[in-house]
Amino acid sequence: MMRPWQALAIVSGAIIAVVIAFASISYNATLGTDEPAFVWLPVVTNTTMFAGLALAFDLGMVASVFGFFHWRQSNRIGAALCVALFLIASLFSIHSVRGYIALNITRSLAPAERAADIYQSLKRQLLVEQEHLSRLREKKFDASRRERRVIDADIVALENRIVETRSRLSQTDIGRHVSPLAGLEWFLAVTLWFFNATCWTAWFGHKTSAPAIAADMVVDWLAERDLSQPRHCAELFEDYRAWCASGGREPLTHVRFYARLTELGARKFRDGRKGPMMYVME
Repeated sequence: MMRPWQALAIVSGAIIAVVIAFASISYNATLGTDEPAFVWLPVVTNTTMFAGLALAFDLGMVASVFGFFHWRQSNRIGAALCVALFLIASLFSIHSVRGYIALNITRSLAPAERAADIYQSLKRQLLVEQEHLSRLREKKFDASRRERRVIDADIVALENRIVETRSRLSQTDIGRHVSPLAGLEWFLAVTLWFFNATCWTAWFGHKTSAPAIAADMVVDWLAERDLSQPRHCAELFEDYRAWCASGGREPLTHVRFYARLTELGARKFRDGRKGPMMYVME
């Protein structure tokens, strides 16, 4: 039966996962374009692909938690793949959410970069115009009277443009208008990821009484088995897990199971120099 704190954890995890998913979709969708993502499938655009990828990774992060706890004893390869998926999805999610926070919450990147680009562009334009003005003034000395009239008109027009450019430069705001949280984008993204992962893993709980109960179940399991003849350690553990599963019991891990067998009087030995580990009750 689900306990109240477990219900709270799963609800909190679901809310945070939805927030992370929407943030990732919003940020990654802005990186895409309306061009087809695949030549053979023009209907799917880059924007759609990025948004779907972001949602898939966020859902994969949640699914990998359940997959790891489900397969950690029965399928080590599956559990390892879930860990790898969790790491990849986590890195993708942290990066995406960090970008979303920077662009939409603290606004510490886009506006400042835009203002800096405009300012640098105007400075370059002013430099080019001033160099052009110098060349025109030098050219005027060697020009004829008719050419001087044309050059004078060009100089006046260029001087007006320089005045206008300087005016635009003086009015360009290159200050950073950001929130008090600016600079904390990575911290906020990692914190959100941490709470998300913690909520989902906390849903499984910590079964403090399970080891003692399971240890007593080893006695019950052993009472129905004949270990007077040596048996392979893996065979015993699989038999024990199947017996627990048939009765809805919580099995021990293989390490604790073997330790409990030894406590109950089983002797372990290796069958041959490099043979398998065997157990027998003496």
